[in-house]
Amino acid sequence: MRRRLLLLLAAGVLAGCGTTTQVKDFTDRSVGYGWLNIKDVEANRLHDVSIYQFRPHTPEPYYPAALKEFKGGYLYWTMALPQGAHKTISASGQRCLGILCSNTTYRYSFGKQGDDVGAVTIRAPGVYHLGSYDLKDVKTGFFEAGKFEAVPAVKAPSRRELLEEILKDAQDEPVIAERIRRELATLR
Repeated sequence: MRRRLLLLLAAGVLAGCGTTTQVKDFTDRSVGYGWLNIKDVEANRLHDVSIYQFRPHTPEPYYPAALKEFKGGYLYWTMALPQGAHKTISASGQRCLGILCSNTTYRYSFGKQGDDVGAVTIRAPGVYHLGSYDLKDVKTGFFEAGKFEAVPAVKAPSRRELLEEILKDAQDEPVIAERIRRELATLR
């Protein structure tokens, strides 16, 4: 009995560590989306992209993004961005061969401030493109940590293609789906 109680308590504590506030009302939220090509860096499979709100300050500044392999890269998006200044802060991935992946996680940090890579200022609810980028390894010395740079992608899918793909997953949120349709109408 005591063992079960401890197990339940441990499960409750661990469940509390991984929670974020779930957005249920999207009327004041925006869609932020982008595309990353990782063929020229160590990782070949992304599993996480995070977007950071650096203005105004908030107790929960990180927004995890949905992620989908798309047209030779990875499409990422979130439908929960509030008004403020946001930036794609990091992407994480692994090197995989088929279903077997290494235990090394590669984290590509874009930095919180200082450049425009993946940055956007949201003044009104809408649909915002965070950019399409190719990640490229930068040669370093033998004992130096690996570095990368994010350069604007030359062969990225169009904004229309990206939004059409996101719209497939946004049908259960009518406010967001309508915003995406309006944005698609302007891209014709």
